[in-house]
Amino acid sequence: MKILIITGTHARHLFVHEAVLETGVECAAIIMDREDVLPSTPTDINEHDKTNFERHFRERYEIESTVYGNINPELLFDNITTLRCTPESLNSEDSKRFVKKFKPDLVFILGPDLIKDPLLSVLPNDCVNMHLGLSPWYRGSATLFWPFYFLQPQFAGVTFHQITPEADAGRVLHQCVPDLHPEDGIHDVGAKAVVKAKSELKKLLAAYTDLKKWNYKDQLSSGKLFLTRDFKPAHLRVIYDSFDNKIVHSYLNGELGNRKPKLISFF
Repeated sequence: MKILIITGTHARHLFVHEAVLETGVECAAIIMDREDVLPSTPTDINEHDKTNFERHFRERYEIESTVYGNINPELLFDNITTLRCTPESLNSEDSKRFVKKFKPDLVFILGPDLIKDPLLSVLPNDCVNMHLGLSPWYRGSATLFWPFYFLQPQFAGVTFHQITPEADAGRVLHQCVPDLHPEDGIHDVGAKAVVKAKSELKKLLAAYTDLKKWNYKDQLSSGKLFLTRDFKPAHLRVIYDSFDNKIVHSYLNGELGNRKPKLISFF
């Protein structure tokens, strides 16, 4: 069996993909360079929103650094064949040739931009995107943030689904959510979701080794697609001004309703 990894360069992406490398099977990787983890503070917002913005991304960086460690893509993929690319060259003829030469049986995707042709055209049927969000409710960008903005921390989870031309709309292999605790803030839940994804990926790989196949289920609604431009620093007022980053506490106390996602589970 041969596995292709298509990944971004953020620590959360590399942390999950460690599970693939740990199988010991033959692997190759396409690595797309991502933007800085700590974004620049916008200059066209008021001082209060700047404070929230800087707090939000500083705390995310600190929590992720603690949970994932300092993972370097060059060192992580040192012993396998790789193709390094930019967002502009991800869906290129070079990427297509790389895949055709390697001939993977499985593909795991976490962290790059949307996969399109010509790259998409040469990927196998068992090509799984690990979406940090629960589809169809939260598709697209920042989908571990939006559940908190809409006061649904129980919808912060991960969807393993087949890749399609449309973002996060493919048939679902498996979904999972982390356990919530009253002291959890938004980034604690995000990091827990990523740790859960890595653990579940190991189980899915073991199942494929035994069964030689996976079963997928259709998403039953279109849900909501969030774009990068949808996020505004002012959205952070809900997280920090209204709830002081204690939305999980309010949910577990029964103050935000009790609706729960109906997850698709492979196991």
